[in-house]
Amino acid sequence: MNPLLSAQFRRQAPIFGSLVVLAVFLFLHAFSFSPLAGRYHRALSQAGSLGAILDPRGVRTPAMPPRVYTLLMDNSLPAAEADRKGTSGSLGAELVQSLSSVATQHGLELVIAEPGLLTQQETSVEARAHLRVRGSYAAFTGFLDNLARGGKLLRVERFNMEESSPGRCDIALYVARLVLKRSGARS
Repeated sequence: MNPLLSAQFRRQAPIFGSLVVLAVFLFLHAFSFSPLAGRYHRALSQAGSLGAILDPRGVRTPAMPPRVYTLLMDNSLPAAEADRKGTSGSLGAELVQSLSSVATQHGLELVIAEPGLLTQQETSVEARAHLRVRGSYAAFTGFLDNLARGGKLLRVERFNMEESSPGRCDIALYVARLVLKRSGARS
């Protein structure tokens, strides 16, 4: 090889190396960071439809944790759909159906399952249900544990336990579910 060409190449090698590193960084930015930034901005706009203030330019509070955001999105409907489901009674029926299935999974004998009152508010709809079940205390605590871990915004308003036979109880249970209304029609 020509010694003049190899000396000139050695002098220019850092420039070529920096151009290769620049090309690698541009490639990584275009194919990995840009789509992530786009998803982040879409998530911010969806959270804004729930009334959450997440714009990092105007607020000093940290962004909503992903688990909380998922919980809110899973328990919200567009306002028109929430009103329609509330007035038709399907929210109460869905609540009774889900509670009944969880109760039977835990070995509780379902005596009565009926939807209760529905409360429509400006930003939410609250459906209630009344259940009477029969079973063991252990089955009932498993039922309550399953409700707590179910990912729905449920509230046990009250319950009453009376022993019916040794090891078995008659349980009257009143449960409410909160469904948030989204301001936009996004899902």
